[in-house]
Amino acid sequence: MTTSPPIYVDLQSTQDRISNLRRYVEENLLREGEFICPHLNSCQTSIRPGDGFREGTMSHVGHRFDLRVGDKPLRVVVVGQESGLPKDTPELAQKVTLDARYGQVYHGSGMQSRYYAAGGHTPRNPHMRGTTSALRVLFGMGLGSDYDGEWIHPANGDPFHIFDGFALVNRLLCSAGPVGTSSGRPSKTMLTNCRDHFAETLAILQPTILIFQGDKATANWPNDLKRGRTLRPGYPPLVEAHLGDQRIVVCEFSHPSAHGWQRWGANLDAHYLTNLLEPTLQEALQFS
Repeated sequence: MTTSPPIYVDLQSTQDRISNLRRYVEENLLREGEFICPHLNSCQTSIRPGDGFREGTMSHVGHRFDLRVGDKPLRVVVVGQESGLPKDTPELAQKVTLDARYGQVYHGSGMQSRYYAAGGHTPRNPHMRGTTSALRVLFGMGLGSDYDGEWIHPANGDPFHIFDGFALVNRLLCSAGPVGTSSGRPSKTMLTNCRDHFAETLAILQPTILIFQGDKATANWPNDLKRGRTLRPGYPPLVEAHLGDQRIVVCEFSHPSAHGWQRWGANLDAHYLTNLLEPTLQEALQFS
């Protein structure tokens, strides 16, 4: 019987990365409740007339982000397009800090919700169900909806939830779209202007595995993220990339809440999830 290699947590490296990201945010994006991005005006004026605009949702970085599986580092960054227009409590309507975003993802979706509704807990939305499944595969738990299977038992510390072991970074820090809907409709100006913020975030986090969710998240790679060789032919794409000296294995998937056959965030028996995403992530681990 083959056993999985142990997982180790590097708390100090994680704290250093969060501190560096916090410094970048305070110097360039969000300081004392004010969104100070120099591109704010050009982005706001570039959206379609009548669309809503939500400024400044920072990234979620788990407090156990820096991991090692056996002797291999594992730093997982999941990339969505944007957070969307506000649907939550007032403090999450705009200008969402790193700490508030951590609370939203870790406490809200991780601790208070479940894959499916159970025991008084609300169900996660398809996006976070899909993210749960991807993380379970990468962390060696396999697909499932059981809450116990979402906990990592490291060799050097207390058990922790998978949402504390990854980063969720949106391609866009601001959101635009039709008011009253969950549909994102960013402008080309927004995608261009936010490219440097995205690249700087990746440079600080130094992912070993980067998961893009959806075509809009995959589009417009930052100039510093250099696409390299294809690691294996076929679909979904699995490629090697470099950001400076950091080698990254990049997975390009559909969005978990996509329509039709590309939807993989609603049910565990989805063809895309079991036949495409799961084996691709297993290969990504081997290549990383």
